[in-house]
Amino acid sequence: MDRFDAMRAFVQVVDAGSVTHAARLLDLHKATVSQQVQQLEDKLGVRLLTRTTRSIAPTAEGLAYYAQACAILQQVDEAEAMLRKGASAPAGHLRVNVPVAMGRLVFAPELRAFLERYPRLSLELGCSDRAVDLVREGVDVALRGGDLPDSRLSARPVGALRFVLCAAPHYVERHGLPGSPADLARHRQVGYLLASTGRLRPVVLERDGQVVEHELPARFVTTDSAAALGAGLDGLGLTVLAEFVAAHHLASGALVPVLPGWRCPSLPLHLVTPGARRRAARVQVFMDWAQALLRRRLAPHMELL
Repeated sequence: MDRFDAMRAFVQVVDAGSVTHAARLLDLHKATVSQQVQQLEDKLGVRLLTRTTRSIAPTAEGLAYYAQACAILQQVDEAEAMLRKGASAPAGHLRVNVPVAMGRLVFAPELRAFLERYPRLSLELGCSDRAVDLVREGVDVALRGGDLPDSRLSARPVGALRFVLCAAPHYVERHGLPGSPADLARHRQVGYLLASTGRLRPVVLERDGQVVEHELPARFVTTDSAAALGAGLDGLGLTVLAEFVAAHHLASGALVPVLPGWRCPSLPLHLVTPGARRRAARVQVFMDWAQALLRRRLAPHMELL
């Protein structure tokens, strides 16, 4: 068994959602791809995929292995590409825009490694929770959540980010915990203005196909996710936070989950570039690196698309 071929087959199966589709993308027989994944599972001694007659999905161990495999394969591909391209390695200036929390918690700690890998690149990282106009503002790549109505953009799906409804303990002491979604009507929220509509984001919860939505009042409203987190920690109301932002505070007890039997809708994430034209090498390597980074760092808090 070639370890890298088997690893690539497994990653492609997870990305494609089926062995048949993965085999088509890899230009291999379906039986070959199945055998490679099976040999990889035998080698590792764990089941990486849960298979049914209708679907295939990574196990918990498979999801963890997937994140590491993506990073390893990315490094191998980039090392080979660097050798092939030689002096034509990616060069120039990159303008990137990401949401505030992503920039602070995910991208900023990893940028030194990216710049060391590509010494001929320079990078400008803009952090904003609004949907920037890539063409007008000269942005090469942006990380965007939600629907993508702008037909001028070329998009690469990354995953769907999970969210959680939570509150500070001192808010709970004063106002209590809602026992059901109907109880939310007696609470207030930390208001977050949606860039797409300019309206206050409602609290939406889902369970077993049932969806409930409440437009809770807010004494504090913001367009900044970092400010929303701070206000939630200060007890200004219930707040909906990205799971990767809330995880540390939930673990420490600074925040507590609200209605944990219900879930907030997930938010699709895409890396977007202007137009459908061929991407410059500097843009392509950043997108590849960013996709691997996001799937590695956010694997526990994100659903694969």
